[in-house]
Amino acid sequence: MSSKMLKKILSIAAITSVSASCQYLPFAQKTVITPRQSSSVIVCRSAQCGAAHLSMTREFMYNALLNLFDTNLESTVSVCEADPNTHACFDHYIHFPIKAGVTPATATIDSAKIVDVRLLKQEQVIKVVFDYDLHYNSVRPACRTSQSSLFVRDADDVRIDDTGFRCQFTTVGSSVISTVYSVDYINLDYGEIGLNYAIGVSGPAYGGGSGYMLMRFPKTSLPSEEKKYVLPKPEITQPTTPVLNGKAQERYGVKIQTDAQKLTPGQYKVTPLPMK
Repeated sequence: MSSKMLKKILSIAAITSVSASCQYLPFAQKTVITPRQSSSVIVCRSAQCGAAHLSMTREFMYNALLNLFDTNLESTVSVCEADPNTHACFDHYIHFPIKAGVTPATATIDSAKIVDVRLLKQEQVIKVVFDYDLHYNSVRPACRTSQSSLFVRDADDVRIDDTGFRCQFTTVGSSVISTVYSVDYINLDYGEIGLNYAIGVSGPAYGGGSGYMLMRFPKTSLPSEEKKYVLPKPEITQPTTPVLNGKAQERYGVKIQTDAQKLTPGQYKVTPLPMK
């Protein structure tokens, strides 16, 4: 066999091998739609529980949550899969499927350390930095902290979102994990928060999932400083009709999908950041 013919055969084999492997490269993004938002956030304090919109202001909600997170700064918050009706844990962690390269895996989170808590008064956002205790198939990857934003649109719309944090699931590069939490239960007596969650993973590892979870704080925030943060008075402006053009808009530093054709109130997409 001539050297030219040998080179040609090897070249064809290499192209065929690359083409076959490319179909398994898991760089497609994962999009997760959050569960529909609860019609009412339940708040418990002084052994009494009730709908937040009936007796609590947006300002109270900000202060209650700010105190809870601030009191637990540098503490580890436990995370569990829970029943949305009874708020009882039925697993000691939350879990969701991913693929690390071409290997199927189950990712789990059982706790998160609160590394930093900051109030951005002008933006009306509480910045919370989480360091998640995340594993996949019993292996803990190297992960950066999650820079999260907690904001209260009204007494019945409380969200905790991040813009994505990186984890090293494979040797070929890091993957981005994005989270969205919609709060529907706050127990100030016991230091608990119930949340609908959605998690998306993109990059060399990809996947995600959604469900209901409970965050249990080691310290309660009672008695709370109810006037720790005073919301600025809103300016009187003429109402405007938002432009729904199907593009993601920035709100509180979080990309919110505004496509009215596909999403209903209380739902929006978690789209992991593209790989750079």
